[in-house]
Amino acid sequence: MARNLSLLTTDTVPTSHRLPYWRDLVCDAFVELGCELLRPAERDRFYGRIGSRTLGDLRYSQVASTGHLVRRDKSRIARSSAEHFLVSLQVKGKGRLVQDGRLALLEPGDFALYDVTRPYELVFEEDFEQLVMQIPRSQISSRLFDADNLTAVSVCGRSGVGRLASMLIAQTADQLEELDAQNLDRVQASTLDLLAHALANVSGRTADRVSESQELTIRRVLHYIDDRLGDPGLTCEEVAAANGISERYLRKLFQSKGHGVAEWIWQRRLERAKLDLLDPRLAHRSVTSIAYDWGFKDAGHFSRAFKLKFAKTPGEMRKSRGDAA
Repeated sequence: MARNLSLLTTDTVPTSHRLPYWRDLVCDAFVELGCELLRPAERDRFYGRIGSRTLGDLRYSQVASTGHLVRRDKSRIARSSAEHFLVSLQVKGKGRLVQDGRLALLEPGDFALYDVTRPYELVFEEDFEQLVMQIPRSQISSRLFDADNLTAVSVCGRSGVGRLASMLIAQTADQLEELDAQNLDRVQASTLDLLAHALANVSGRTADRVSESQELTIRRVLHYIDDRLGDPGLTCEEVAAANGISERYLRKLFQSKGHGVAEWIWQRRLERAKLDLLDPRLAHRSVTSIAYDWGFKDAGHFSRAFKLKFAKTPGEMRKSRGDAA
């Protein structure tokens, strides 16, 4: 069954117009980006193709193009309300991903995570093909505490759990037409769980800091918290009891990742409130009602915490959505 299939290509565009046309295609498919050729002499042979499909909350895009540079800078981020992560799986050729002072070298089968809310750069010296997953921030944050520290970290797709994750991502994208609604959520959850495990594993966190069983417990706890963020009475005691562990053990798990339980709940509520403030469909809702929706009890306290985290008041954040439009 088709899932919002779209195919964008430069094939029908005059040679001289292909690069600017490609810039528009890339922005439509992902986020606002700058694209430039590494070798201007190749302008006459430039081509690009993006085929996209969706699976639940995920979007899979097959990208093939002449080698070039892709850059997302602060000015483009300021004009955007996008909040998702991207994962690039190299299919053909080689690529380089730079973000947060880290460099990921990608060969066929390798993949890496990056965040559209922070500057990044992709470099392709020669013709290439990638499979790009677009993932809502909440789907990554509910599986990884430290996703921000895992951007531009290359996961080898030729052995171990990295190979399993690489194969599942590619096979899922290839079989989207065959998946029925009954299996949709299960396949999506399995893909994201294995992706998160591969990222945690390559960073050394699984082996060095917590056991595999602890990682699974953490993921279960994070899912539970995300499902209950709107409950103002959500407590460490409740989270521990609902997941069959002691409060002491729960706090230990969070400390191993550098967070407190209450701090994590607070940060996730702020992130979800920000998404609602940027959603034009919720423009009729007041800031206070959105704050209450996500478990905040005091509008003033919410506003102060929001500005501390995002450097804007809730009202300013909502106005920035209109400015970006």
